[in-house]
Amino acid sequence: MGKRNNSVSKPNPVLDGILMTALLGEIITLFYIFEIELLLTLFGMVGVVAIAIYVVKAVFQAGGGYVSRTFLQHLGDPLKKKTTMKKFTDQAWQLAIHTSMTLLEIIVIMDETWWSDTRSMWNPESPTCDFPTQKYLTKFLYITQLAIWIYTAFSCKFLEEIRKDYLIMMTHHVVTIALVSWSYALGYLPVGVLILIVHDASDVPLDLLKMANYMKLEGPKGLFITEILFAIVLGIWFYVRIYLYPFKLINSVFWENREACMLPSEAHDLSILRFPGVPMWFGFNTLLITLYLLHIWWGFLLVRLLVNVMTKSIHNTAKDEYEGTSSDSEASKED
Repeated sequence: MGKRNNSVSKPNPVLDGILMTALLGEIITLFYIFEIELLLTLFGMVGVVAIAIYVVKAVFQAGGGYVSRTFLQHLGDPLKKKTTMKKFTDQAWQLAIHTSMTLLEIIVIMDETWWSDTRSMWNPESPTCDFPTQKYLTKFLYITQLAIWIYTAFSCKFLEEIRKDYLIMMTHHVVTIALVSWSYALGYLPVGVLILIVHDASDVPLDLLKMANYMKLEGPKGLFITEILFAIVLGIWFYVRIYLYPFKLINSVFWENREACMLPSEAHDLSILRFPGVPMWFGFNTLLITLYLLHIWWGFLLVRLLVNVMTKSIHNTAKDEYEGTSSDSEASKED
């Protein structure tokens, strides 16, 4: 199991067991969703992701250590402790993944109208609103994302230090894997791509914030980098995750897909769940709303961070709120 922090209580075993069972069930389901060629590509990509993460962590460990020793001595060489360096490199590979996936997603939607016209994500010519065929690059994006999320769930459970939001994070992983695989199975790749880009793009500044926090780049000595990034994260989070995600994407999944492939008299009658129409409409929207509730929870934590920053440093506040780290004395024993 993931490494334990002395300051973090053990996750509820029942909830943890439910999440692990759900994750195993999702992986088994993939064997029924994907044709053999894509299935082999998926598990091959899991290996590629693992190797890429190892390389990224090694590069950032060397580069981050050099920057910390050479340029941040006035901040006490913040990455000198093994525990801090491990958290820094763990966040570095998250940054690399979110950045690379955002770029790939932008390439995928460049010649599509999905973002500017969300109704174009649904096919009125199909009785179930789906697009049965998609370009290979879109499928490759899905395969890569699934490989990343499978590895990330494995890492969260077995490789990384268990943090205070472990159960929330594992729930997020399980829900995301379900949404990605389910949308592929139903032929709803367009909306899946937009959901992915909203999450990946908004995670990039959050990754940078956490890395800046580990490097103690706060206040005048740190050029207020952490404070600036925190303000950016707060603005992006509430605009993208709290406002844009429900009003643009959930609204499209909830209403526009029904309007595209159901009679006008039936589309807005939610007592009608028979089809032709959107298959598993209720379940799909339940997953999207669950994801939104997680956004609200993390948004609440960001607001709480903002309040606490007023009374103590942003570095110590972040440490208390979401890291669940050992004390400095405990960390020193490991060095």
